[in-house]
Amino acid sequence: MVALLVIGALASSCGIGGAGFNGKPADVFSIIPTQADVRSLMGDNTWWEGAPTFGVQPLNAETAPATERFSVSQLYRHIGTDEYLLARYSVFDKTSSASSYMSTVEQSLGTSPSTPKVGDQVLYYGQFSSGGAPYVTSTFVRVGQFVLTLTWSRKDRGVTVDMLARNARKFSAPLKDIGKVRAKPRTADPDLLPPAGVSITLLGSAQLPVEAFAVMTLTSLPEEIVALLKQSGISTLPYGDYALNNDTSMEVQTVLLPFPSEADATSWADTFSPAKPDASGIAFDYLPASGTPAAGVYHFVFSSGRYGGFMICKAAVDGRAATRECEDPVHTVALAWKLSLQGLR
Repeated sequence: MVALLVIGALASSCGIGGAGFNGKPADVFSIIPTQADVRSLMGDNTWWEGAPTFGVQPLNAETAPATERFSVSQLYRHIGTDEYLLARYSVFDKTSSASSYMSTVEQSLGTSPSTPKVGDQVLYYGQFSSGGAPYVTSTFVRVGQFVLTLTWSRKDRGVTVDMLARNARKFSAPLKDIGKVRAKPRTADPDLLPPAGVSITLLGSAQLPVEAFAVMTLTSLPEEIVALLKQSGISTLPYGDYALNNDTSMEVQTVLLPFPSEADATSWADTFSPAKPDASGIAFDYLPASGTPAAGVYHFVFSSGRYGGFMICKAAVDGRAATRECEDPVHTVALAWKLSLQGLR
């Protein structure tokens, strides 16, 4: 890696401070900029929202920092490029723990510009990576006991600290009043999520724009896929985020597509199935991938009545491959979900 930017830290007494944040992951998710917000920020309507990760126990239970209560991450993709923006909100047990984390980052990555100031403390970094968007920047903003990490991968040179600060202000501004926030109704209808069982643990849910499906599937034809789904009357999708119980380093993501008819759902499943369906009508396969957000994932596809079910099992840490531990338990969940949907109209 070749450093492009250098950094520094600023501290102040503003923000949440010692009052403490007692909210839930859904409260944090409710303040994260939406797809429309990011399009306005970037001045481009081809930025698409992906699926969030709710970093709560037991996900990554063995490696999660002891002082981090939970995190919520949100990915946005710039369609037509390899660019992405990833926002991660980490909630620490107290402000001093968040400050210690920022100190660790600075010790590891070096000094940074001290301005523009954002939040209580800010760090700006740049690196050169590979791929179609090799100019990667990371911005760390502390607001009280929160640390926001913004990773921005660009195809073009010319990023400035002012540009990073602009993005950081947009994403961190709601943290100042988050103690007053109670989650807006962005959660998914539990009846449209997989039924409770012993294979996976629910971390969080959301109602996502249909574009998130294209981002999740890593399809090479995102605009065409979204156009077809919108023609079927699908504009939002119920999404569930889970930890795999027999390997909590694995994350299971689910979406349900409500089609106008059973024929439409069957046709969709035939088109998107990664392999020939088995005797239970579940099609699944391991798909090699590279880069962010994963290196090798499992896809599971089925239809049930007018519904199409789609599931991913992947590593919760970027760059790792999904393990074979995904296969049997996620197949079991897919079958149970398929059966439970038969009672829905």
